[in-house]
Amino acid sequence: MDKFLRYTLLAIVAVVMVACGNTQRTVVMHDNEHNSWDDYEDFYYDNSDTLGKRDIDIVVRYGKGYTADSVSMSILCVSPDSLVCEEPFTIHIPHLADMRPEVQTFPYRHNVVLSNKGRYLFRLRPDCAIEGITSVGLAISETEN
Repeated sequence: MDKFLRYTLLAIVAVVMVACGNTQRTVVMHDNEHNSWDDYEDFYYDNSDTLGKRDIDIVVRYGKGYTADSVSMSILCVSPDSLVCEEPFTIHIPHLADMRPEVQTFPYRHNVVLSNKGRYLFRLRPDCAIEGITSVGLAISETEN
């Protein structure tokens, strides 16, 4: 009986470790030429899980040329079934003069369900040219409970 209990506990621990350690995160960054972000950047995400909840974040890397207080942009999403959604979004980037270049992550959406299988397009476009932003990116991860 002791051996059965030991194997049962070992199986439970293995299941918990697999379930808790399976968080996936996809981060894609695009570098900007001339130390300025002035044009749209397209990011693609191939979705196969139509039930899982995800968090979507905007990632920005900036250098010593960054002087703005905030960055206004539009975010366009095109789903695999061609549904298009575009909305304005503003991020407030802190000035950290002693820690440059700096990478900051900004929450965009939390607990999102991408309900269609296939390729999603996310397009980030600044409202105007922003000096000092060297890279922009998109991070999609499974929502942690």
